[in-house]
Amino acid sequence: MIRASISNNPSDNEIVNAVSSIKNLQSGYPIQDQLESNSVLTQHSKNIIDEVFSKKTVKFSPRLLKQLLLLNLPTELNLKIINEYYKVNSESKTIINKSIALIPLRNALYNADFHRAIKISDVTVGHPNYISHQGAILKSGIIKLISTAAAVTIFTKFGVTSLIDAGVLPASWDHLGAINSILLTYIINSSFFVTIVKFGRQLISSGGDFLTWQRGTFYSHWFKHADEMLFNSKIVEADRDLNNGESNPAITDEICRPAPEIRSNTDTLNPGYDREGHKIRLMQLKDDLEKLKFQAYWMTGGDGFEWVEPDQDPAEIQWREHLEKYNKPALEKAEKDALKWADDLIKESS
Repeated sequence: MIRASISNNPSDNEIVNAVSSIKNLQSGYPIQDQLESNSVLTQHSKNIIDEVFSKKTVKFSPRLLKQLLLLNLPTELNLKIINEYYKVNSESKTIINKSIALIPLRNALYNADFHRAIKISDVTVGHPNYISHQGAILKSGIIKLISTAAAVTIFTKFGVTSLIDAGVLPASWDHLGAINSILLTYIINSSFFVTIVKFGRQLISSGGDFLTWQRGTFYSHWFKHADEMLFNSKIVEADRDLNNGESNPAITDEICRPAPEIRSNTDTLNPGYDREGHKIRLMQLKDDLEKLKFQAYWMTGGDGFEWVEPDQDPAEIQWREHLEKYNKPALEKAEKDALKWADDLIKESS
Protein backbone atom coordinates (compact mmCIF):
# COMPACT_ATOMS: atom_id res chain seq x y z
CA MET A 1 0.00 0.00 0.00
CA ILE A 2 2.77 2.45 0.99
CA ARG A 3 5.01 1.32 -1.86
CA ALA A 4 2.25 2.09 -4.33
CA SER A 5 1.82 5.61 -2.94
CA ILE A 6 5.43 6.71 -3.49
CA SER A 7 7.52 6.76 -6.66
CA ASN A 8 10.74 4.85 -7.33
CA ASN A 9 12.72 8.01 -6.63
CA PRO A 10 10.58 9.62 -3.90
CA SER A 11 10.83 13.27 -2.95
CA ASP A 12 11.05 14.48 0.63
CA ASN A 13 7.37 15.44 0.59
CA GLU A 14 6.35 11.96 -0.57
CA ILE A 15 8.35 10.36 2.24
CA VAL A 16 6.97 12.73 4.87
CA ASN A 17 3.40 12.13 3.70
CA ALA A 18 3.92 8.36 3.74
CA VAL A 19 5.38 8.33 7.25
CA SER A 20 2.76 10.78 8.52
CA SER A 21 0.12 8.20 7.60
CA ILE A 22 1.08 6.59 10.91
CA LYS A 23 -0.84 9.43 12.57
CA ASN A 24 -4.03 8.21 10.88
CA LEU A 25 -3.25 4.68 12.02
CA GLN A 26 -2.92 5.79 15.65
CA SER A 27 -6.53 6.96 15.86
CA GLY A 28 -7.73 3.36 15.67
CA TYR A 29 -5.79 2.18 18.75
CA PRO A 30 -5.67 3.10 22.45
CA ILE A 31 -3.22 5.94 23.03
CA GLN A 32 -1.21 3.82 25.49
CA ASP A 33 -0.30 1.44 22.65
CA GLN A 34 2.08 4.10 21.31
CA LEU A 35 4.42 3.41 24.25
CA GLU A 36 4.43 -0.36 23.85
CA SER A 37 7.21 -1.60 21.58
CA ASN A 38 5.41 -4.91 20.96
CA SER A 39 1.93 -3.49 20.37
CA VAL A 40 0.17 -4.09 17.05
CA LEU A 41 0.18 -0.34 16.42
CA THR A 42 3.94 -0.04 16.89
CA GLN A 43 4.64 -3.05 14.68
CA HIS A 44 2.40 -1.74 11.89
CA SER A 45 4.06 1.68 12.18
CA LYS A 46 7.53 0.15 11.93
CA ASN A 47 6.44 -1.79 8.85
CA ILE A 48 5.41 1.48 7.20
CA ILE A 49 8.85 2.97 7.91
CA ASP A 50 10.53 -0.17 6.57
CA GLU A 51 8.51 0.04 3.35
CA VAL A 52 9.32 3.72 2.84
CA PHE A 53 13.06 3.20 3.19
CA SER A 54 13.21 -0.15 1.41
CA LYS A 55 13.87 1.68 -1.86
CA LYS A 56 17.60 2.00 -2.49
CA THR A 57 17.06 5.28 -4.33
CA VAL A 58 15.88 7.08 -1.18
CA LYS A 59 18.03 10.06 -0.22
CA PHE A 60 17.90 10.71 3.49
CA SER A 61 19.15 14.25 4.13
CA PRO A 62 19.39 16.06 7.50
CA ARG A 63 16.54 18.27 6.31
CA LEU A 64 14.31 15.23 5.73
CA LEU A 65 15.30 13.79 9.11
CA LYS A 66 14.22 17.03 10.79
CA GLN A 67 10.88 16.99 8.95
CA LEU A 68 10.19 13.42 10.06
CA LEU A 69 11.15 14.07 13.67
CA LEU A 70 8.87 17.12 13.73
CA LEU A 71 5.94 14.77 13.16
CA ASN A 72 6.29 14.00 16.89
CA LEU A 73 5.84 10.29 16.50
CA PRO A 74 6.35 8.01 19.55
CA THR A 75 9.99 7.73 20.62
CA GLU A 76 10.15 4.07 19.63
CA LEU A 77 9.44 5.13 16.03
CA ASN A 78 11.82 8.10 16.20
CA LEU A 79 14.57 5.66 17.18
CA LYS A 80 13.62 3.55 14.17
CA ILE A 81 13.81 6.61 11.87
CA ILE A 82 17.21 7.60 13.28
CA ASN A 83 18.45 4.05 12.73
CA GLU A 84 17.30 4.22 9.09
CA TYR A 85 19.15 7.54 8.73
CA TYR A 86 22.42 5.89 9.72
CA LYS A 87 21.71 2.94 7.43
CA VAL A 88 21.21 5.17 4.38
CA ASN A 89 24.13 7.44 5.35
CA SER A 90 26.62 4.83 6.49
CA GLU A 91 29.69 7.09 6.25
CA SER A 92 31.73 7.55 9.40
CA LYS A 93 31.28 11.33 9.11
CA THR A 94 27.49 11.10 9.37
CA ILE A 95 26.22 12.90 12.48
CA ILE A 96 22.94 14.30 13.75
CA ASN A 97 23.29 17.92 14.84
CA LYS A 98 22.35 18.82 18.39
CA SER A 99 19.55 21.13 17.23
CA ILE A 100 17.90 18.25 15.35
CA ALA A 101 18.56 15.72 18.13
CA LEU A 102 16.76 17.96 20.62
CA ILE A 103 13.47 17.42 18.73
CA PRO A 104 12.99 13.72 19.62
CA LEU A 105 14.53 14.29 23.07
CA ARG A 106 11.92 16.91 23.98
CA ASN A 107 9.18 14.67 22.61
CA ALA A 108 10.38 11.76 24.76
CA LEU A 109 10.56 13.93 27.88
CA TYR A 110 7.08 15.32 27.25
CA ASN A 111 5.79 11.75 27.13
CA ALA A 112 7.81 10.80 30.25
CA ASP A 113 9.48 8.13 28.14
CA PHE A 114 12.77 8.55 29.98
CA HIS A 115 14.44 5.23 29.19
CA ARG A 116 14.00 5.81 25.46
CA ALA A 117 15.12 9.42 25.94
CA ILE A 118 18.46 8.01 27.11
CA LYS A 119 18.58 5.95 23.92
CA ILE A 120 17.90 9.11 21.90
CA SER A 121 20.94 10.68 23.54
CA ASP A 122 23.06 7.58 22.84
CA VAL A 123 22.25 7.47 19.11
CA THR A 124 22.61 11.22 18.49
CA VAL A 125 25.05 13.29 20.58
CA GLY A 126 26.43 10.12 22.16
CA HIS A 127 26.96 8.32 18.85
CA PRO A 128 30.59 7.38 18.04
CA ASN A 129 30.44 9.52 14.87
CA TYR A 130 29.38 12.57 16.88
CA ILE A 131 32.07 11.98 19.49
CA SER A 132 34.70 11.68 16.73
CA HIS A 133 33.39 14.90 15.19
CA GLN A 134 33.75 16.74 18.51
CA GLY A 135 37.23 15.30 18.93
CA ALA A 136 38.19 16.60 15.48
CA ILE A 137 36.94 20.07 16.46
CA LEU A 138 39.05 20.01 19.63
CA LYS A 139 42.13 18.78 17.78
CA SER A 140 41.68 21.33 14.99
CA GLY A 141 41.36 24.18 17.50
CA ILE A 142 44.55 23.22 19.31
CA ILE A 143 46.50 22.85 16.04
CA LYS A 144 45.25 26.23 14.75
CA LEU A 145 46.25 27.94 17.98
CA ILE A 146 49.75 26.48 17.99
CA SER A 147 50.28 27.03 14.25
CA THR A 148 49.10 30.64 14.38
CA ALA A 149 51.31 31.44 17.36
CA ALA A 150 54.37 29.88 15.72
CA ALA A 151 53.75 31.45 12.31
CA VAL A 152 53.18 34.98 13.59
CA THR A 153 56.17 34.76 15.95
CA ILE A 154 58.49 33.60 13.16
CA PHE A 155 57.16 36.23 10.77
CA THR A 156 57.56 39.02 13.34
CA LYS A 157 61.10 37.95 14.28
CA PHE A 158 62.52 37.37 10.83
CA GLY A 159 60.39 40.05 9.15
CA VAL A 160 62.16 42.79 11.11
CA THR A 161 65.55 41.27 10.30
CA SER A 162 64.73 41.28 6.58
CA LEU A 163 63.71 44.96 6.69
CA ILE A 164 67.01 45.85 8.41
CA ASP A 165 68.99 43.89 5.80
CA ALA A 166 67.09 45.72 3.05
CA GLY A 167 68.00 49.08 4.58
CA VAL A 168 64.40 50.03 5.30
CA LEU A 169 65.00 50.06 9.08
CA PRO A 170 68.19 51.06 10.93
CA ALA A 171 70.18 48.41 12.81
CA SER A 172 69.08 49.94 16.13
CA TRP A 173 65.61 48.48 15.45
CA ASP A 174 66.95 44.92 15.71
CA HIS A 175 65.50 44.57 19.23
CA LEU A 176 61.99 45.22 17.85
CA GLY A 177 61.60 41.61 16.76
CA ALA A 178 62.26 40.31 20.27
CA ILE A 179 59.88 42.85 21.84
CA ASN A 180 57.15 41.98 19.35
CA SER A 181 57.63 38.29 20.11
CA ILE A 182 57.21 38.96 23.84
CA LEU A 183 54.10 41.07 23.29
CA LEU A 184 52.67 38.52 20.88
CA THR A 185 53.32 35.68 23.30
CA TYR A 186 51.55 37.64 26.06
CA ILE A 187 48.51 38.33 23.85
CA ILE A 188 48.28 34.73 22.66
CA ASN A 189 48.64 33.35 26.19
CA SER A 190 45.99 35.76 27.50
CA SER A 191 43.60 34.81 24.70
CA PHE A 192 44.32 31.13 25.27
CA PHE A 193 43.57 31.26 28.99
CA VAL A 194 40.40 33.31 28.44
CA THR A 195 39.29 30.65 25.95
CA ILE A 196 40.10 27.90 28.45
CA VAL A 197 38.04 29.64 31.16
CA LYS A 198 35.03 30.02 28.83
CA PHE A 199 35.51 26.46 27.64
CA GLY A 200 35.61 25.17 31.20
CA ARG A 201 32.47 27.05 32.19
CA GLN A 202 30.64 25.62 29.18
CA LEU A 203 31.68 22.07 30.07
CA ILE A 204 30.76 22.43 33.74
CA SER A 205 27.39 24.04 32.99
CA SER A 206 26.47 21.25 30.55
CA GLY A 207 25.51 19.09 33.53
CA GLY A 208 23.40 21.83 35.08
CA ASP A 209 22.45 21.30 38.71
CA PHE A 210 22.20 17.55 38.33
CA LEU A 211 25.23 15.87 36.73
CA THR A 212 29.00 16.07 36.85
CA TRP A 213 31.87 13.86 35.66
CA GLN A 214 33.15 10.93 37.66
CA ARG A 215 36.49 11.61 39.29
CA GLY A 216 39.33 10.64 36.97
CA THR A 217 37.56 11.54 33.72
CA PHE A 218 40.03 13.20 31.34
CA TYR A 219 39.39 16.81 30.22
CA SER A 220 39.24 16.00 26.51
CA HIS A 221 36.36 13.63 27.34
CA TRP A 222 34.52 16.57 28.90
CA PHE A 223 34.53 18.46 25.61
CA LYS A 224 33.69 15.52 23.36
CA HIS A 225 30.80 14.38 25.57
CA ALA A 226 29.53 17.79 26.76
CA ASP A 227 26.37 17.60 24.62
CA GLU A 228 25.72 14.06 25.82
CA MET A 229 25.88 15.27 29.41
CA LEU A 230 23.56 18.16 28.54
CA PHE A 231 20.96 15.75 27.14
CA ASN A 232 21.18 13.42 30.13
CA SER A 233 20.90 16.31 32.58
CA LYS A 234 17.65 17.29 30.83
CA ILE A 235 16.41 13.73 31.37
CA VAL A 236 17.32 13.76 35.07
CA GLU A 237 15.68 17.17 35.47
CA ALA A 238 12.42 16.06 33.82
CA ASP A 239 12.39 12.86 35.88
CA ARG A 240 12.75 14.86 39.09
CA ASP A 241 10.06 17.32 38.04
CA LEU A 242 7.65 14.45 37.53
CA ASN A 243 8.59 12.78 40.83
CA ASN A 244 8.35 15.93 42.97
CA GLY A 245 12.10 16.36 43.31
CA GLU A 246 13.01 12.68 43.69
CA SER A 247 15.06 10.82 41.08
CA ASN A 248 13.95 7.46 39.74
CA PRO A 249 16.82 5.06 40.63
CA ALA A 250 16.30 3.14 37.38
CA ILE A 251 17.04 6.33 35.41
CA THR A 252 19.99 7.56 37.46
CA ASP A 253 21.55 4.10 37.68
CA GLU A 254 21.49 3.85 33.88
CA ILE A 255 22.98 7.31 33.31
CA CYS A 256 25.46 7.25 36.20
CA ARG A 257 26.74 3.68 36.00
CA PRO A 258 30.18 3.65 37.71
CA ALA A 259 33.24 2.66 35.73
CA PRO A 260 34.69 -0.75 36.66
CA GLU A 261 37.69 -0.61 38.98
CA ILE A 262 40.45 -1.83 36.69
CA ARG A 263 44.11 -1.09 37.37
CA SER A 264 44.62 0.38 33.91
CA ASN A 265 42.01 3.09 34.44
CA THR A 266 42.31 4.02 38.10
CA ASP A 267 43.91 7.37 37.19
CA THR A 268 42.10 8.13 33.93
CA LEU A 269 38.65 6.67 33.32
CA ASN A 270 37.54 5.61 29.87
CA PRO A 271 33.98 5.31 28.57
CA GLY A 272 32.74 2.07 27.12
CA TYR A 273 30.65 -0.91 28.19
CA ASP A 274 30.78 -3.25 31.15
CA ARG A 275 30.83 -7.04 30.90
CA GLU A 276 27.03 -7.16 30.72
CA GLY A 277 27.01 -4.76 27.76
CA HIS A 278 25.72 -1.76 29.72
CA LYS A 279 27.03 1.63 28.64
CA ILE A 280 29.38 3.54 30.94
CA ARG A 281 28.97 7.31 30.48
CA LEU A 282 31.35 8.42 33.29
CA MET A 283 28.67 10.71 34.74
CA GLN A 284 27.54 10.99 38.32
CA LEU A 285 24.87 12.90 40.23
CA LYS A 286 25.69 16.17 41.93
CA ASP A 287 24.68 16.64 45.54
CA ASP A 288 20.96 17.32 45.72
CA LEU A 289 20.68 20.83 47.20
CA GLU A 290 16.99 20.35 47.96
CA LYS A 291 17.75 17.23 50.01
CA LEU A 292 20.50 19.07 51.88
CA LYS A 293 18.08 21.91 52.64
CA PHE A 294 15.49 19.42 53.83
CA GLN A 295 17.99 17.68 56.09
CA ALA A 296 19.03 21.04 57.52
CA TYR A 297 15.36 21.87 58.11
CA TRP A 298 14.78 18.74 60.19
CA MET A 299 18.09 19.02 62.05
CA THR A 300 17.35 22.62 63.12
CA GLY A 301 13.69 22.02 63.83
CA GLY A 302 12.76 24.52 61.16
CA ASP A 303 14.63 27.46 62.74
CA GLY A 304 15.59 30.03 60.13
CA PHE A 305 13.30 28.52 57.49
CA GLU A 306 10.14 30.01 56.05
CA TRP A 307 7.50 27.84 54.39
CA VAL A 308 6.52 29.09 50.95
CA GLU A 309 3.75 27.50 48.91
CA PRO A 310 5.10 26.36 45.54
CA ASP A 311 3.80 28.15 42.48
CA GLN A 312 1.47 26.28 40.16
CA ASP A 313 3.22 26.20 36.80
CA PRO A 314 0.61 26.10 33.99
CA ALA A 315 3.06 24.21 31.79
CA GLU A 316 3.49 21.50 34.43
CA ILE A 317 -0.28 21.22 34.87
CA GLN A 318 -0.66 20.77 31.12
CA TRP A 319 2.16 18.20 31.11
CA ARG A 320 0.51 16.12 33.83
CA GLU A 321 -2.85 16.30 32.03
CA HIS A 322 -1.10 14.97 28.92
CA LEU A 323 0.49 12.12 30.89
CA GLU A 324 -2.88 11.26 32.43
CA LYS A 325 -3.90 10.15 28.94
CA TYR A 326 -0.59 9.10 27.37
CA ASN A 327 1.55 7.59 30.14
CA LYS A 328 -0.63 7.12 33.21
CA PRO A 329 1.64 4.47 34.83
CA ALA A 330 4.52 6.96 35.03
CA LEU A 331 2.24 9.60 36.54
CA GLU A 332 0.75 7.18 39.07
CA LYS A 333 4.21 6.02 40.12
CA ALA A 334 5.28 9.64 40.63
CA GLU A 335 2.25 10.36 42.81
CA LYS A 336 2.81 7.16 44.79
CA ASP A 337 6.42 8.14 45.52
CA ALA A 338 5.53 11.76 46.36
CA LEU A 339 5.52 11.06 50.13
CA LYS A 340 8.28 8.45 50.10
CA TRP A 341 10.54 10.82 52.02
CA ALA A 342 8.03 10.88 54.89
CA ASP A 343 7.88 7.08 55.03
CA ASP A 344 11.68 6.89 55.09
CA LEU A 345 11.81 9.47 57.87
CA ILE A 346 9.29 7.53 59.98
CA LYS A 347 11.27 4.30 59.49
CA GLU A 348 14.51 6.00 60.57
CA SER A 349 12.92 7.53 63.69
CA SER A 350 11.11 4.35 64.77
